[in-house]
Amino acid sequence: MIIAHRGISFDLPENSLPAFNASWDAGVDGIEGDFHLTKDGFIVCIHDDNTSRVSNKNLIIRNSTLQELKELNLECKSKNHLNIKIPTLAEVLKTVPSEKKIFIEIKCGAEIITTLVKELSQSEVNPNDVVIISFDRQVIKELKEITSEYKALLLYSYEDGREVSSLITEMLDINADGLGTDNELSKVFVERVITSELEYHSWTIDNADTANKLINWGSHSITTNDPELLMQQFF
Repeated sequence: MIIAHRGISFDLPENSLPAFNASWDAGVDGIEGDFHLTKDGFIVCIHDDNTSRVSNKNLIIRNSTLQELKELNLECKSKNHLNIKIPTLAEVLKTVPSEKKIFIEIKCGAEIITTLVKELSQSEVNPNDVVIISFDRQVIKELKEITSEYKALLLYSYEDGREVSSLITEMLDINADGLGTDNELSKVFVERVITSELEYHSWTIDNADTANKLINWGSHSITTNDPELLMQQFF
């Protein structure tokens, strides 16, 4: 599967509805977005814990209400797309076509889980098409304690140098369905995860040769900033 990292955002704001819609128009298998919980209990789609990088005003997400965040405009390279707002999870879910995937990266802590599960259950997206991902093991653990309806992946940066056996033990302990990582070097690493009956997913891969190698090793998905390039290469 080819997954659009924060949507196709060369000329559009990352994690925005136009970026996600451009991804669907390009024919991707899924999108990946980043999510935080606001002060008043809404889930919004933004990577950082503040707005300084994506708008002209700095608000801390956890200390701001949805209304305050919606008053901001996301900075955009294209003058044809102005007044783009930070979307809510509910708004992003409405863009997801039938039988397409959404990878939901939780960027805050496990305090988001109850609201997340409620919003997902109220959406029209098939639970089989939802993948929850996080670097925080507690997020995955608490999600799986509440429901097994949604697939969940533990995220891991390969440069951290942990033994794959340790990661596998951790994933099994928290009932994760698999691993998402930036490993580009070790086929053995991939094989160990897959032979443990866990899924293996790759991020963020923008090189076609590297993507092809990982696919041949058995990666279930490739998250990329340039999905159109990879789709031209493989399809």
